Amino acid sequence: MTTLPSLADSTLRQPQQVLSIRLGPLPADMSWPLLDAWLHAWLESPLVEPARPDTPHDPVEAQLQRLAWRIAVATPALLRGCGIPLLADGKVLAMVPPQDAAAPWQCDIAFAQLDGVAATLLLQACDCCVRWLQAVAWQAAGSDPLSAFFQSLAQDILPRLLPHAIAAPSSMALLQAAANLGIPWRHEGNGVFQLGWGVHLRHAFTSRLDSDSSIGIRAAGNKQLAAQWLRQAGLPTAVQRLVGNGEQASAAAQELGWPLVVKPLARDRGEGVSTGIGNHSQLQLALDKAAHYGWPLLLEQQAPGVCHRILVVGGRVMYVVKRLPVAVQGDGVRSIQALIDAANSQQLALPPWRRAPPLRADDDTRACLREAGLQLASVPAAGAWIALRAIESSADGGRDEDMLAAAHPGNLALALRAAALFGLEVAGIDMITPDIGQPWHVNGAIINEVNAAPALGASQSSRDAMPLLMQQLFPTGGRIPVELFVGGAMAEAAARQRRDELQRAGVACYFTTAQHSEDTTGQRHPLACSSLYQRCLVLLNDRSVGALTIAITPAQWRQEELPLDRVARVQQCGDAEHE
Repeated sequence: MTTLPSLADSTLRQPQQVLSIRLGPLPADMSWPLLDAWLHAWLESPLVEPARPDTPHDPVEAQLQRLAWRIAVATPALLRGCGIPLLADGKVLAMVPPQDAAAPWQCDIAFAQLDGVAATLLLQACDCCVRWLQAVAWQAAGSDPLSAFFQSLAQDILPRLLPHAIAAPSSMALLQAAANLGIPWRHEGNGVFQLGWGVHLRHAFTSRLDSDSSIGIRAAGNKQLAAQWLRQAGLPTAVQRLVGNGEQASAAAQELGWPLVVKPLARDRGEGVSTGIGNHSQLQLALDKAAHYGWPLLLEQQAPGVCHRILVVGGRVMYVVKRLPVAVQGDGVRSIQALIDAANSQQLALPPWRRAPPLRADDDTRACLREAGLQLASVPAAGAWIALRAIESSADGGRDEDMLAAAHPGNLALALRAAALFGLEVAGIDMITPDIGQPWHVNGAIINEVNAAPALGASQSSRDAMPLLMQQLFPTGGRIPVELFVGGAMAEAAARQRRDELQRAGVACYFTTAQHSEDTTGQRHPLACSSLYQRCLVLLNDRSVGALTIAITPAQWRQEELPLDRVARVQQCGDAEHE
């Protein structure tokens, strides 16, 4: 038996889609810095053009190859912005010159194939990037090609792509973090993703995992029930009353006392929430606002302090942030209105999918400013943060302040207890406290909410925590050992022998060929599969599989696709050369 070079770091043949596009000539004075500046303004990562040892001698081909590479990078980025997780860049396969010198060149680009994503979406995204890259190259998009591009996206491309999104923002953050760490993943349909193989496999939907309690998720989504669970477990929460109309709300207010909080019963993202209610007039306004989402409503005694988000993953705190309302920062020169306008203009310079909610100079903003003795015409001091809302909310935006180092261990322990109470492996525990550095039981802190699907990747603190989060979920990297044995009967014998070796070492190893599969004991493992690809996919999705050996013929090795990006070992058996 001879051993081939390990392919542990090599790409195996996987399903892909190849697009053939046509590229016309570029300007003789082509400005690559101008084109790359345009790309850099909306791509998620820096543009680093790879060195090419085989640069074509034909200058036209060389130019078009550089353009094609940028199309191969831009197309997946556009899809990612629309919730379609094509995480790998495309690969330029071939540049074919035209028969007629005046005709366009043909360029073949390969992209990874995503299950559950129609090929037409890739075509639409690629076509958009081809048109705009060539337009910017010729400066045919006007004096401000970036704004024109974003306007084109909003009016034409995004309405066609967004309805087909399969990954929510939290899913995209999980998948990107998994890809960065080499953790395998796959779309299983309807926005559900598989992360990891075999015994390490997990399923995720947004930021929920299949290990999360479905009953706990349901309880956490009902604010009244969640508070009841917390109280019964001896954990601090708000004193509250459920009201079905204005008369009941007035009676509850008399009982609870001012100040109050009014919130819808089963909404998140801070929708319909009013705080600091100090009289019946303010109460009526708050009821009208919350009732937009339906009765009944919750009235709560307002706890002192600021909301802090504590993210818990797998029994460990990932981060703690103080959640501050959306605000503008003064420069000592401009008015609050001018600062709002400037902040909104800065957002317009970002691609649509990365923009924060626009800042609004509305009645809520004016009321918040009046509480601080300010108005829209006021000029705040340089460096001063001026809140535009009373509370932070996902609907209006906000800003986070990292508080992990300052958080008291007792508060972190409280968050862990709350997550465990609801059976949640991933949970966002919102604690309202005057001082996160003091233990909750000495300063009147409460658990305001338990979020079963906390937003991941939405803030810098969350993005910074993603590598640690994935390592917590996949401490061994999420992969099982997969070994390929290439040949005929000798390959099957070698694969079975290796299966038995791993089994004796305590690893639950399965064996498969294109025709049949066997379990850890050598018994036939019946599968309703008609190909090697399907059998491998099924076994990788089986949580009882701790390792996999595959016997594959030389013809299959050369021609067949596999649901594997890399394997631990490839061995060529002695009879392979005779097949």
